[in-house]
Amino acid sequence: MSRREDISFQDAYRLTVENVKPLGRELVPLTKLVGRVCAEDIYSKVDTPSADVSLKDGFAVKSKDVSNASSTNPKRLRIVGSLVAGEQSEIELTDGCAVKVTSGALLPKGAEAVVSVEFAREREGYVEIYAEAEPGRNVLKKGSDLGAGSKIFCEGELLYPSAISLLAAGGYDSIFVYRRPSVEVIATGSEVVAPGRKVGVGKIAATNLLNIYCWLTSLGLKVRSRVVKDDAKVIRAALSEALHRVDVVLTSGGAWKSEKDLVVKVLDDLGWQMIYHRVKMGPGKAVAFGLFGSKVVFCLPGGPPSNEVAFLQLVLPAIFKVCGLKRSLIPVVKARLAEEVRGQMDWTQFIYGRLQYSGGELVVEPIPLKRRLQDMAEANSMFMIPEGVEVIEAGSIVDAQLLRPQTLAPTL
Repeated sequence: MSRREDISFQDAYRLTVENVKPLGRELVPLTKLVGRVCAEDIYSKVDTPSADVSLKDGFAVKSKDVSNASSTNPKRLRIVGSLVAGEQSEIELTDGCAVKVTSGALLPKGAEAVVSVEFAREREGYVEIYAEAEPGRNVLKKGSDLGAGSKIFCEGELLYPSAISLLAAGGYDSIFVYRRPSVEVIATGSEVVAPGRKVGVGKIAATNLLNIYCWLTSLGLKVRSRVVKDDAKVIRAALSEALHRVDVVLTSGGAWKSEKDLVVKVLDDLGWQMIYHRVKMGPGKAVAFGLFGSKVVFCLPGGPPSNEVAFLQLVLPAIFKVCGLKRSLIPVVKARLAEEVRGQMDWTQFIYGRLQYSGGELVVEPIPLKRRLQDMAEANSMFMIPEGVEVIEAGSIVDAQLLRPQTLAPTL
């Protein structure tokens, strides 16, 4: 594939997802599945429940024996036994009789319904019933939660706690999931200082590296990171090491055209397959993407907004696909635009926003990046002015990505 430069965001996105694929799969036990992605369609091996069971503590009865029962017209039945959850019995219910049952107990032969304890009173081997119970009342039918052979999950679905419980109910103790990619983030720049170290005059903290690192670890990925100076030999050594030990390599800085922007040049020398370099998007124009064999490589710009936007809009979709996901994990909501925003016809512009409820609806207020890092930290959303659109008027509805979804909902 020939390298492409100065392409549209839409083309860059398409080329990104077309050129990455999920890694191999691995068998993982249920207790380790939270946040993993199904690598195959999953079908239930068993019926759940395995037989008809009682939904309530009460008395198993024949419906005709309690017909028209009420507080003023109780029905008196003889108790012929009792059953608790997990217990098997050969008790068979006959006319005029009842069996005492607990929630989850197997329904005895001949029983059609269960009258809950609040509508019954025991008296010397008999029970008085004060409510009628049509067939099926308080009965959980065999396979009603999960039928044998029914599809539980599709390949590409993200697994969460209640989903894993359903797998257990379906008879599984482990399933195949996609392997998670290992990632290395390399920040370049003689002025860049690793997190935790003293930032001297003329130096800057590696905020981009830390931001990317935190995003990736929040997805459960194993991430390595390092800071290297603007030296072609040093950058080459760092890239060579990373390309041999991880699945995805992300660089921060050194992606533009100055004499100190060395990363793309070094990758060219190493023989990577560059898919594109420079995208008509803002912030984030200098981003580059390519492959080194099966390894995925992104070169991100050094400016904080450009770095984060390129990461969110192009790197994360690639990461999600490598993980086997069929959809993005970044939620998108409809929101009303608080004020007019302007773009340009040949450019895709991404706008940081402050999203909040106002007048019973979601409203997004654009945040101009005057203080860069501080404004980025205050933003909880991002929306797009597509290429070909110059103005989006105040009051318009836009699709807003939630950068901090917990501000609007309890979970992602």
